[in-house]
Amino acid sequence: MSSSAALSDARKLRCCDHNGTLDDVERRTRILNAASSMLTTHGYHAASMDSIASCSGMSKKTLYQFFESKKSLFETLIIERLFAPIPYTPVETDPLHKQLQLMMLLIAEQLLNEERLGLLKSIITETTRNPAVRQIVADLFHLSGRALPVQQWLSKHVDSGDLQISDVEEAADLLFSMTLGGPLLAHLTHCKPPKEGENLTHFIEYGVNTFLKAHSSQK
Repeated sequence: MSSSAALSDARKLRCCDHNGTLDDVERRTRILNAASSMLTTHGYHAASMDSIASCSGMSKKTLYQFFESKKSLFETLIIERLFAPIPYTPVETDPLHKQLQLMMLLIAEQLLNEERLGLLKSIITETTRNPAVRQIVADLFHLSGRALPVQQWLSKHVDSGDLQISDVEEAADLLFSMTLGGPLLAHLTHCKPPKEGENLTHFIEYGVNTFLKAHSSQK
């Protein structure tokens, strides 16, 4: 059994274990767990409100108390589980390369976890064959930039004169590609062994230093 399948089975067991009394937060969490499990295991079309209710151990009526439609449920799942904000508070006395490296390592830790990778794989598959999911992702894609702290950090150091960048949004995309694009692709496609541990740290450090060398105001 693959790690993603094991994760789905474990999540399904958690969401279907409905002993005891649940409050609204727990109910909502279990519904999202069930939706995530159904999406990664069976795909968007097969993940009906009936099947999600069954997996979560709740009635379909309860699902509709939290989410007005299947589309609304999966929009919430994508926003909260895939595009969830990643907060980062740098130590202002640290040099720029250390601040940026720690930020990208934090993003890597959050982005390369099993649930996010499983959701991302499923959504990539679904967007190629399901117009409904493709439209959901298109509508929500702008949130992915807000979820990451990269643009905010770059803008701050452009304003302070530390960095020379004409287009912060484009520079943020470039930085992501230089540091996390390759490792993310390796995890998603298995085209090469994924970088982990010290290998990932060194790769991110190299990308960060290359990026800062190109954009530093002190050349």
